[in-house]
Amino acid sequence: MKKKMELLFFLLPVIVLVALFVYGFIGWSFYTSQTDWKVIGETGKYVGFENYKILFSRDRTFKKALFNTLKLSAIFIGCTIPLGLILAILLDLDIVAKKAFRIVFLLPLSFSFVASASMWFWMFSPEIGVINSFLKLLGLGFLEQPWITSGDQSVFCIAVAYIWQFSGFATLVYYAGISGVSEDIREAARIDGATRFQEYWRIVIPMQKPATLTVLVILLMYSLKVFDLVWLMTGGGPGKSSEVLSTFMYKTTFSRNFFGRGAAIGIIMFIVSLIIILPFFIRRGESAYE
Repeated sequence: MKKKMELLFFLLPVIVLVALFVYGFIGWSFYTSQTDWKVIGETGKYVGFENYKILFSRDRTFKKALFNTLKLSAIFIGCTIPLGLILAILLDLDIVAKKAFRIVFLLPLSFSFVASASMWFWMFSPEIGVINSFLKLLGLGFLEQPWITSGDQSVFCIAVAYIWQFSGFATLVYYAGISGVSEDIREAARIDGATRFQEYWRIVIPMQKPATLTVLVILLMYSLKVFDLVWLMTGGGPGKSSEVLSTFMYKTTFSRNFFGRGAAIGIIMFIVSLIIILPFFIRRGESAYE
C-alpha cells in the first residue's frame, strides 16, 4: 500500500497536468464550438451545433479543405510507407556506401518544417525554381510545370515535400524491424531453397506488421494536422486548391474572428483523427491477446 501511495504521489502532477491541458482544453474547445464567440474579451452566445451545421451544409471551403486533407494523407502515406520499406530492404542488403546512403535518407529528419517548406517552395517555383531550370538545362523545357502555382498540382507538390521529410523516418522504423528478424529463420528459408526475393517477400516483409502499424499511425497523425508546409508553400492557394483543415481553421479563427466556428473545425479534426486512428489501436490490442 505504501509503494502504491508513493507511486501515486509521483504520478499525480502528471495526471493533473494532462487532465488540465489535454482533456480540459478539449472540453473547453467543444463548448466554445457551440457558441458564436467573435470578440476577444467577451463571451459568445450559446448556439448549440449551429457552427457544425453551417460548416457541413453551407461552407464549400470547409468541404474542400476536408477533401484536400484526406487526399494529402492518402498520397503521403501511400507513397511514404512503400518507399520506407524499399529503402530499409536496400540497407539490409549491405549495399555499397551504406553509411552515406543512410545519411542521405535520414538527413531530412533533421530539417524543420519551415526550412523544408522554404527549400521546396524555391525548388517548385515556376520561374526560378531548380526543377524547371534543370529541365531547361537538359533540353526538356516542354516538361516544365507551374507546380505550386497550379490548382491541380499544389497538393501534389506539398505531398512530395512531406514524403521527402518523412521517408527517412519510415526507413528507420522498417530497418529496425527487419534487423529484428531472427537470422535462424532467414537461414532456414535459404536452406530450403528460397531465393533472396522469396526470403523478403514471404518471411521478412510479413513480419513487419508492427513496424507498419507504428509508421502508419505516426504518419496519419502528422498528415491530418499538417499546417507548416501548406501555410509556407502555398498558403492554401492558389485560390482554395490546397486548403487543408488546419489552415482553414487558422484563417477562420484569426483572420475572420469566428472563434466558435474555428473551435468547431478543431473538434472535427479531432473526431476525424479518432475515427481513422482508433481502429488501428483496437486491432493492435486484439492482436496482443491472440
